[in-house]
Amino acid sequence: MTSNSSRPIVCECGHTGSVDLSENDQPFSGLWESYSLHGFSGRDFTITSFKDMPPDVLAYMKPKCPKCGSVGKVKYAQGS
Repeated sequence: MTSNSSRPIVCECGHTGSVDLSENDQPFSGLWESYSLHGFSGRDFTITSFKDMPPDVLAYMKPKCPKCGSVGKVKYAQGS
């Protein structure tokens, strides 16, 4: 079975979106996690081993704001 979750993100200009995660949560099966951006363009990726996990998921995805065009000014929303 696949488990889905999301974490809100916001650009300094105020545009909002999310980092969406789909992951395999079946016991005794192979690990995979798939990350994508909603509301921003950038790099989506999938890992099949924890050694493949980047230290900072949001920085690795390089979200680009469609409102102001900035890259590197997107952070996780307060309280998320």
